[in-house]
Amino acid sequence: MDNIDIRELRIISYIAIIILVLMFFNSFLGDISFRLTYMNAKPNTTTSTVLDPKNDYPIQKDIPEKEQRFIKVRTNKSKIYAVKTMAEYSITGHVVATNTNFFLRDVMRTPFDEVCLMDIGLVWGEIADKNYVKKHLKFKSTKTLGQARRLSVSTGDYNAMPYKWNYVSSHMSHTHLIPGSVNVMSALLKIKKNDIVKLDGYLVDIYTDKGDVVALTSLSRYDKDSTSRGYGACEDMYVTQVQIGNKIYK
Repeated sequence: MDNIDIRELRIISYIAIIILVLMFFNSFLGDISFRLTYMNAKPNTTTSTVLDPKNDYPIQKDIPEKEQRFIKVRTNKSKIYAVKTMAEYSITGHVVATNTNFFLRDVMRTPFDEVCLMDIGLVWGEIADKNYVKKHLKFKSTKTLGQARRLSVSTGDYNAMPYKWNYVSSHMSHTHLIPGSVNVMSALLKIKKNDIVKLDGYLVDIYTDKGDVVALTSLSRYDKDSTSRGYGACEDMYVTQVQIGNKIYK
């Protein structure tokens, strides 16, 4: 290999490094912009109602086809999508995981990422207990290098678990959240692990402005895999109201 070839390889390497640095810098700036946009959550009201995820199970009311409607969603990048209301939905849960850290947010963004700005893992029923989760279960919400956004669950000594996997899997959800307003998204970003929260809104299917399907939501708490309606049993939720403690955000 002569000197010209070596110089060309060095130039290509320098260019690749510069591009990589710019990609990470752009992603870093994008995340800062995202956080600044949704940093000022203001409660609309307060309530004396105490949230109880052990007894408050998800409430779903399917919407008849003739009453389903489309809601326009404008993203941070000024792109337009539409969500179709499939069911009214309210869920109270113990937070076991949250995720807005989508790798290279502005580089590897998919249409789904444009619309669903946050993922949350929730549990309810008998496992909605901080000590129980800490002892027996470990949750993590992640996004892969592709499009998949998953809630992984690992267990300790399975035989020591008082509630077996069938019960656990039907009392947990990984919900992809679409904020109904800037204030709602700002409130969602305040949610931390082990918080008790209530989310109200709709389970929705997601479409582009041309009518192409982006994603279909799960409509069941009992589906478990990629053969389900939600391509993995996840709920896509258009959130109109958030309750954290005694504060309600709309």
